[in-house]
Amino acid sequence: MSPAGEPALEDRVRAAIAARDRLRRRPLRETIAALAAAAARWRADEALLAALPAAARLSAPVVAEGVAIAAAALDADAMTALVDREWGPGAAARPAPDGPALVAHVLASNVPALALPAIALAALAGAAMLIKSGRDDTLSAEAFVRALGGVDPELAATVVATYWPGGSAAADDAVVGADVVVLTGGDAMLGALAPRVRGRLIAHGARASVALVGRAALADADAVADALAVDVALHDQRGCLSPQAVYVETGGALGVEAFAERLHAALARVAARLQPGPATLQERAVARGEAARAEWSGASAVHAGAGGTVIVDPDPTFAPTAGLRSVRVHPLATAGALPACLPAAGIECVGAAAVDGAPLAAALRARGASRLCAVGRMQRPSLAWPRGQHPPLGALHGRLGPPEMQVET
Repeated sequence: MSPAGEPALEDRVRAAIAARDRLRRRPLRETIAALAAAAARWRADEALLAALPAAARLSAPVVAEGVAIAAAALDADAMTALVDREWGPGAAARPAPDGPALVAHVLASNVPALALPAIALAALAGAAMLIKSGRDDTLSAEAFVRALGGVDPELAATVVATYWPGGSAAADDAVVGADVVVLTGGDAMLGALAPRVRGRLIAHGARASVALVGRAALADADAVADALAVDVALHDQRGCLSPQAVYVETGGALGVEAFAERLHAALARVAARLQPGPATLQERAVARGEAARAEWSGASAVHAGAGGTVIVDPDPTFAPTAGLRSVRVHPLATAGALPACLPAAGIECVGAAAVDGAPLAAALRARGASRLCAVGRMQRPSLAWPRGQHPPLGALHGRLGPPEMQVET
């Protein structure tokens, strides 16, 4: 589906592949430089910053922070390090290895600016790309293509950024016929499109993240709580990197209940700077119901307020929350017990405070986690993040090895 006056989607895709073919011998360093320059332009796009909060149902400060994070991930040095790691030393001086002609991305709606890593990775893989935006952010992809066109029109011509409502068979055909199809979203979308994919499929379904607070961190509980509160508040806790549970080692300077109170206060402080966006009546009702059930259970303490909700739950088994900046705080006898509390293939990232991640890495990777980092960094992955435990560039080329996990020190 194309707006009136635009070429048909199929024609746009063919033109993007032809543009990609014209750039096949170009060194990656030129692509890297163009992507970094475009990210800086995109970040400064006043029209985007003005329109995106209403579209994404997020406050302007939260959107501005998310835009800054997305743009920063397209750092030239970081992209050079990524291609060197995946394609070999000095890769930036060479063209991308032969790979897919077309990568199609169907993006989720929960977090804005998902188009930036999708475009950057496909470009670094040497592919043309079709980007189908999520319904709550139809702006970022097209704004980035405009920014890219201002610094490198030839590279911008390899990108088709568009949106159509789900269930449009003709438009969906353009996606499922790509060499590589990356689907990110809920079960309904994956169930509808995944069986139709004719090329290589990379699917990312619903996931969540957790934090682990070591007992030594409780000596500086307010700083840890502040860092965690930012992780929760960014994107209003909608993303797969948003912590929904916090596991606190017992035996520290502060009890678990006291830390939960500190976290609730930190969420209120963060909300004054990163205000929550509007919530639907249904979303608010679900959140209130979750808090009420916890209060009536007799086993949990509940701290609710405008900044978010913190539920103290003695059962360490992970359970997702209702969102809207709502977290469960669980006591944990020792950090090493965390992996057994988590669902297999359900956790994306583990944020840690005063915990040596090395002894936990293998067990967390076996549970499906793809990232281990410090609290306060959970929402700030680099482009090298092996989402789905696959190398970000290698996955597009079909080069899949053992499950990977990014460990930030």
